[in-house]
Amino acid sequence: MRVVVEAADYEAAVALYRDVLDLRPQAAFQGEGGARVVILDAGRATLEIANPAQREMIDRVEVGRPVSPHIRLAFQVDRAEAATDALVAGGAALVAPPTRTPWNSLNSRLETPGDLQITLFQELAERPADPEPAGGRLPFALVDVFGDGPLTGNPLAVVDLTGWPGTVPEAWYAAVARELNQSETTFVLPGRDGATRELRSFTAGGVEVFGAGHNALGAWWWLFETGRVARPGPGGAVVQLIGTERLPVAVGADGLLELRQTAARFGAYADPELVARAVGLGRDDVSDLFAPQVADTGAAHLMVPLRARDALAAATPDRAALIALAEALDFEGVYLAWLDPNATGARAHTRFFNPRMGLDEDPATGTAAGPLAALLHRDGRLGPDRTLTIVQGEAMGRPSTIRATLDGDGVVSVAGGGHVTLTGALHPPAA
Repeated sequence: MRVVVEAADYEAAVALYRDVLDLRPQAAFQGEGGARVVILDAGRATLEIANPAQREMIDRVEVGRPVSPHIRLAFQVDRAEAATDALVAGGAALVAPPTRTPWNSLNSRLETPGDLQITLFQELAERPADPEPAGGRLPFALVDVFGDGPLTGNPLAVVDLTGWPGTVPEAWYAAVARELNQSETTFVLPGRDGATRELRSFTAGGVEVFGAGHNALGAWWWLFETGRVARPGPGGAVVQLIGTERLPVAVGADGLLELRQTAARFGAYADPELVARAVGLGRDDVSDLFAPQVADTGAAHLMVPLRARDALAAATPDRAALIALAEALDFEGVYLAWLDPNATGARAHTRFFNPRMGLDEDPATGTAAGPLAALLHRDGRLGPDRTLTIVQGEAMGRPSTIRATLDGDGVVSVAGGGHVTLTGALHPPAA
């Protein structure tokens, strides 16, 4: 079988397929009026006929949204990431980076001269250590986020739904989150609206929460570590969809993941006396560094400064009082923060309580770290590097470290690492 393609930019198309993709010329001809053609050896050819549902499923796995034209070409390569980079450097447009598929290949999608859309696929010899969707089961993992090693930081359950073709009932998400009983469980769905993946996160109480924090960082750490999504290189990023927000995820020079959050919004102030009473402290324990205020970089939390580290350790929240305060001022959780005056650079020790969302205390909270950094920057309390280091989870025996940095536009990114500590298979919704 021979596929005949008309390319307006003939030289660019030939250079890409012959020189970059290394398809060997079999013959070349010239004719009257400047007619030119080259025949390239593309190896063994097969004709794949798919119905619309199959085409949509492949698009969902490889790209995250419908993009395929009527005809698409696919080339098997030895190294999908290197071949993809070479084609992009040669003039192809990247549609989706190399992504691990449920059938254990690494696939990328590109637009090339001649208006051809192509898939590059690398067959992977070894299957990942954790189960792929097989026999009607879904892979899941526990990832310890923001910690210094396994069994530190904030544990996150992650469930991969990208290979599941069925419809997921809304109640199933909350039921699984309650069953796994972690502070949050994140479900990874195929990307859409230009995002590489969509994430949905639920607390152990079965409440859906938003924002890019430990819930997102742990999910991406697992996706990159297992090759389900290709780790972006220097200067690159993938895009996550959380709620209605499309936010980039990058890898820093230190190997930590960097999650951009939404622009900061500052809301209602809270009465220090009421706040202190709700967390079992006295009014004098609340610092005058700034007034307790709701701040939001993806999720709204109440920022509360404390005078002493001892007060941070002594805090004993009243669940009913905290829920009433949160409902009155429309925020999720309370973030207690003590700023270390002797630290090099801005450094805070924190605790986070969120009973309104079914979470008594959290050992690491990226969606609260971002608002705290934004508030301190607004008040001129961060150094020229615009960075805040946050230590959390000490009272729970799960020490965590979060780095929050503001860019030139004042938008926060939180950074940290993760450790995969457990993997398994989960029965799907139909079971």
